[in-house]
Amino acid sequence: MTDSFALRPTWKLMLWPGLPFALLVFFVACSGGAPPKPVDIAEGDTCTYCKKPIIDKRFAAEFATRDGFVRKFDDIGCMIEHAKKGNKGAIAAFFTVDYDKKEWMKAEEMSYLRSKNLQTPGGSGIAAFADKSRAQALATQFKGESLGFADLMK
Repeated sequence: MTDSFALRPTWKLMLWPGLPFALLVFFVACSGGAPPKPVDIAEGDTCTYCKKPIIDKRFAAEFATRDGFVRKFDDIGCMIEHAKKGNKGAIAAFFTVDYDKKEWMKAEEMSYLRSKNLQTPGGSGIAAFADKSRAQALATQFKGESLGFADLMK
C-alpha cells in the first residue's frame, strides 16, 4: 500500500510552478505599458510654472512624467522653461494643443509659431499647429518664426 500523503502535492509545490508566471503578470501590469495620454484642462487648473489659471486652451501644454504625474501649463513657454529646469529624463511625453482645432497632440508632431507680436497667457508668443503650412503662414503674418518642438527645447 502506498502512502497517500506521498502522492498528494503540498501547497508549496502547487504554488511554485505558477509563481514565475504570476510574477511576470504582476511586473507587466505594474510597468504601465500604455503610453501616456494628455489630461484635459479642468476648471480651476493652474499653471505648474507661473501659477496663473489656465483659461485659454489654445495655448495650453502639459507633460506626463514616467511615474504618472501630469504637469499642466497655461502657456507652451511655461512648459518649456519648467522642463528645461527639471529632470528631462523623468518626462515620458509632451503634449500641446492645436491652436485651430483645440485638440491635444504629441508636442513633437506639431509645428510652432513664435512671435513677439502674438499675445499668449505666459508671454512666450508661442502657438502650436498640426498643419505646418498654417504655422509658416502665421509666422509671416506675425513677423515671427516657424519652429519644431526640438528647436523650442534648445
